[in-house]
Amino acid sequence: MKHIALVVLFLVFGQSLWASHIVGGVIHYECLGDNTYLVTLKVYRDCLPGNSNFDNSPNVAVYEGSTLIATVNFSLSEATVTELPLVSGDPCLIPPDDICTAEAIYTSEVTLPPTDVGYILAYQRCCRNVTILNIPAEFDNLGSTFYAEMPPQDLAQCNSNPSFNELPPVLICANEPFVFDHSATDLDGDSLVYTFCNPKDGGLPGVEMNPPTPPPYTDVSWNAGYSLDYPIDAAPPFSINSETGLLTGTPNNLGQFVIGICVEEYRNGAFLGSTNRDFQFNIVNCGQSVIANVPNELACAGLSYEFENNSLGTNTYFWDFGVIELDSDTSTALEPIYTYPDTGTYQVFLIANPGEQCADTSFLTIYAYEPITVDTYVVDSICGQGGYTFFFEPPEGFTNGAEYSWDFSSAGQPINSNEQNPGGIFFGTSGNYNIELTVEDHGCTATDEVSIEVVDVPLALIQAQSTFCDGMSIAFTNLSANSTNFIWSFGETGQFDTSLDVNPEWSYESYGTFIVTLIAEPNEECADTTSIEVVILPTDPINLNYVLIPPAPCDSTPELAFEFTGSGADQISWDMGDGTVINENSGIYIYDEPGTYTVTIQANQELCDYEESDQEDVYFDASVIDEPILIPNVFSPNGDNINDRFRAFFENEEEVLPAARNVFDYLSIYHLRIFDRWGVQMFDSNEGATSWDGTYKTREILDGTYYYIITYQRLCVDPEPIEKHGHFSVLR
Repeated sequence: MKHIALVVLFLVFGQSLWASHIVGGVIHYECLGDNTYLVTLKVYRDCLPGNSNFDNSPNVAVYEGSTLIATVNFSLSEATVTELPLVSGDPCLIPPDDICTAEAIYTSEVTLPPTDVGYILAYQRCCRNVTILNIPAEFDNLGSTFYAEMPPQDLAQCNSNPSFNELPPVLICANEPFVFDHSATDLDGDSLVYTFCNPKDGGLPGVEMNPPTPPPYTDVSWNAGYSLDYPIDAAPPFSINSETGLLTGTPNNLGQFVIGICVEEYRNGAFLGSTNRDFQFNIVNCGQSVIANVPNELACAGLSYEFENNSLGTNTYFWDFGVIELDSDTSTALEPIYTYPDTGTYQVFLIANPGEQCADTSFLTIYAYEPITVDTYVVDSICGQGGYTFFFEPPEGFTNGAEYSWDFSSAGQPINSNEQNPGGIFFGTSGNYNIELTVEDHGCTATDEVSIEVVDVPLALIQAQSTFCDGMSIAFTNLSANSTNFIWSFGETGQFDTSLDVNPEWSYESYGTFIVTLIAEPNEECADTTSIEVVILPTDPINLNYVLIPPAPCDSTPELAFEFTGSGADQISWDMGDGTVINENSGIYIYDEPGTYTVTIQANQELCDYEESDQEDVYFDASVIDEPILIPNVFSPNGDNINDRFRAFFENEEEVLPAARNVFDYLSIYHLRIFDRWGVQMFDSNEGATSWDGTYKTREILDGTYYYIITYQRLCVDPEPIEKHGHFSVLR
């Protein structure tokens, strides 16, 4: 499906700020009968002084694929040129006075032969404005291509494409909802579908394209943050109704933005073609002719208020002071004074220019209460756990609906609270901190601040035991902070087991588990105490002895017996060499396949982090198969996967062989040679392959009689090697 980009609007904020160019266009064709069409080209430009003029002799090219069929020529002298009105859509808004957009409407007729492929009508013009925000037009060489599709004759004869009903407004006001009917009319009554589509590049700087280049046309790329579905900064984003063409969105950023829209034409469910617009919106700040403006009043100043009025554009006003039960709480003064009959919350509104179309309203909430005050005090503080916990006096005298906001700075735990009485607040870092409390009650707000000083507190900390099984003596590492005096207790009952050293060493009289305690700054109010557990064990606690019993060479079951016979290990694990790990002291393991395996034992003592390993190579013979070895008397290497290779085999081989085994797994000796009738050796298994494929020096042998000599010995069956010889036939 082809899409057509038709640029419609390209607006400017002022000649001094933005360079302006041809800013848009659209192509419409109407079938007049007898293969004749009336073609209308609409082009838009900036019309402030110094901007580019319309083309004197523009033309629309008609392409069938990439073949130029005709050109539709126009003349500026015959065109209708109009300066477009600056319409914002809101009668109460004042548009900027430095915007000018002109429209040129060219018309001409063209006769086109019927087509089985379809036509594309195209017009090209450079260049777009360099100040566009959402596309990379900064080098003044990004142009536009406007084109429309004409369907093949077998889909629609004498077709007219849709014509857009309205020209989008010259400007859009920032931060105001935008609603525009972007629908089109189709003279043939075809079904229309509206979508966003990509704008197109085209044209050369300073050149009237005669003719425009053939399709396909290049999409304009998007700057970062913009896309086909999000072309304009807006919240909510711009969207288009696919059935009605209604374009909506609320732009929230000033500037020029390109947006593309397609209308697709369908008849009886078949797609006929697409007509596209891309247009460049100016998002501007729109001045309002009447503005009601009441500054925020100080809340909680009693019952009497003098209202300030900063409204613009009128000298007539209507005030309502929000006393619901009164009708007399109104005024038409510029800046009235009003005294409320009682405390409470009141909604005040001011209408500027009341009763007129361009009126405006401003609202204000008045809290008619006396001011409130907040006093915050520290009532207690206690030390512990490496810091201080502070308690603050909760404020009183407020209503049940009052809201509290405590800020305990970044050092407090928690940092903030919305409780009236947040309880104890812990500070683990020394320093001076400001504690702030804000109370809001019936719209009135008050804040108080109190300063606290947090000093460093002793912190007792012992480095945990990391080595074990090093004998009876252990050296302790003191990790305490903010302390210089210490008392150690090493946990030996009945012993004088204390020390005042910073990093003492202690020798225990027996093995065991002991609780070691450290007190930092023992004579201070904020003394801190900590304890750890230490374990004293002998060195080399594991005696690593074990037994591995492999099977006899011709045992039918590949099993290995294993047993740990040592001592001192908390856990024994066996790696059986095939990916299996067994966490048992002893057992019997049966392998899936015979072979050579490396068995590893690991003995671990948890506290000592002790580990030893050993390994054993164990070989298992294959299971015994006591069946005769047979040699085929006919060989047919014809590629049918039946009897394609010549080899020895067991009698009843399919029944006696285990899965994934072959006869050679059960032969300790195997040597096969094959000769032709002149004694030339055709094959020798000692050279690599165990079976013969019927070739000699990569060539297929001839059918006939051949001779073999084979030597073999079956595992655990034949006491001596057996030699056989004979002949066989090759038949393909």
